Amino acid sequence: MTSYQLRDTTTRQLLARDLADYAAAEAALDRLDDELEHDLAANGEGAGRIRMRLDVERVTDGVTEAVGHHVLLLGIDDAPDLLPTV
Repeated sequence: MTSYQLRDTTTRQLLARDLADYAAAEAALDRLDDELEHDLAANGEGAGRIRMRLDVERVTDGVTEAVGHHVLLLGIDDAPDLLPTV
């Protein structure tokens, strides 16, 4: 039986497991992004950039294979363009 999971590429921490298919992995990525943005806002950390790279892995009969990568950019507040236009 095949399932999918999400792993933080940097720490190798497993963030979600036993996801039914790739679409479920995408939905889990969206939920994780929303949760992290909410936590940042609750802590007053809206400005700046936090970058996370996550692997989507397929697990079949105990064999794990990376099948996708996603980069989450969190807490982005774009600064106005300070250079005058010519």
